[in-house]
Amino acid sequence: MTGGYRFLDHMTDAVIEAYGTTLEEAFVHSARGLVDTMVDLSKVLPTVEVKINAQGHDLESLLFDWLDKVMLLMVADGIATSEFSVKIQKLHDNNSYLLNGIVKGEKINLARHHYKVEVKAITYHEMLIKQEKGRVTARFLVDL
Repeated sequence: MTGGYRFLDHMTDAVIEAYGTTLEEAFVHSARGLVDTMVDLSKVLPTVEVKINAQGHDLESLLFDWLDKVMLLMVADGIATSEFSVKIQKLHDNNSYLLNGIVKGEKINLARHHYKVEVKAITYHEMLIKQEKGRVTARFLVDL
């Protein structure tokens, strides 16, 4: 993978910009950036595998649903994730999108994972998905 993510300056919330050579890669790095906002991503071991399916009527709503489910896995189920793989397909019957993802992680251990900040919600505010030749960028804001 040649993508990654970075945190952009914001007064009160977190803005994450993820990128990759494909849409799937940008979505993977979006999830990595989200989890790294909450815990030390480098300390999370991939011992548990969970399937996540997301859908959206456009790419922005697909990204929102994907990130919301990654966040809920951590908040509701207590699983921090560190490895992600996704397949995205456009459904031709209604022009919506479907994401099939597999995430790997482990139960949260606050002593080892170093909890950073609580994320209240994923938002559409400042959300952007830009596809250019050889590069896809996804930007989103999380409410802290």
